[in-house]
Amino acid sequence: MIPMDDLSSKQFLFIVGAPRSGTTWLFEMLSEHPSVVSLKKELTLFSSYLAAPAKRFEDEVQRYEKHNWRQGLSLLYDRADFERGMRSIVNDVYSRVLDLKPQATHILDKHPGYAQHLLLMDRLVPNCRFIHIIRDGREVAVSMMRAKRTMNFGAGEVKGAATDWATHVRAAMQAGKKLGADRYHEVRYEDLMSGTTEHLEEIFRFAGLPVEHEQVNAIASENQASKKLVSRGDPSLKALRNVPGGIWKNKLALEERYLLDRYVGDLLCELGYAEQGWWALGPLDKLSMAMYPFRV
Repeated sequence: MIPMDDLSSKQFLFIVGAPRSGTTWLFEMLSEHPSVVSLKKELTLFSSYLAAPAKRFEDEVQRYEKHNWRQGLSLLYDRADFERGMRSIVNDVYSRVLDLKPQATHILDKHPGYAQHLLLMDRLVPNCRFIHIIRDGREVAVSMMRAKRTMNFGAGEVKGAATDWATHVRAAMQAGKKLGADRYHEVRYEDLMSGTTEHLEEIFRFAGLPVEHEQVNAIASENQASKKLVSRGDPSLKALRNVPGGIWKNKLALEERYLLDRYVGDLLCELGYAEQGWWALGPLDKLSMAMYPFRV
């Protein structure tokens, strides 16, 4: 196993984003850079194993400070000690990843759940960099609901899919403001689809990776959306990906569009994906839904 001290010279990269937003696609492309090492699988280290204990410990500390709470590890550890212990777990995990390619300069990991824990990750992995891929929430909702039906993964109805998307996106964006442009980078799924080489080069530069146009273009060509992005949730979505609005216009019923707007319409508009009233594809749609709030 690689000594932990050797990790200090490595650059950590984390890809985050809501489920069904293209995190796996981007992860696979970055993994092909010769300077990058990754497990090619989702470790879920922070979202599954460290976030809950970190929150529990912080709750105990605050209770002790406010109410003289006398229970838990906060009786023996302060914040620095506890995070030092978690950091040793992080170092051990990624030293095992680095064993796969000791000469790599960059260690890459991703999981949609990481989007909600950027600041914790920043404390445990100082100077890491985050790449946040954002996709139209309407298309994410469609993909999530299809995945639930076919793979039993994710939310199976509009409210759950919409709020899950918004929770991930807002959490990552808010943390990104604190981290700054040198540590946090956003890319739109739609832009990556239409200009893969161009945006992949920009991501490589942000990550501090050597950029050679021919090399990046080869990675982009090998990972074209037409080759790679086949939805296991609903293969019929593939044909609609290159049609602006094609997925949500064809796959969301009127009531689903209306409800999605009620739940996350403000964020869709904030991100420039939609305008007010987008859910109505014609005047009859507005008329049909005029009494809906009273009916339910």
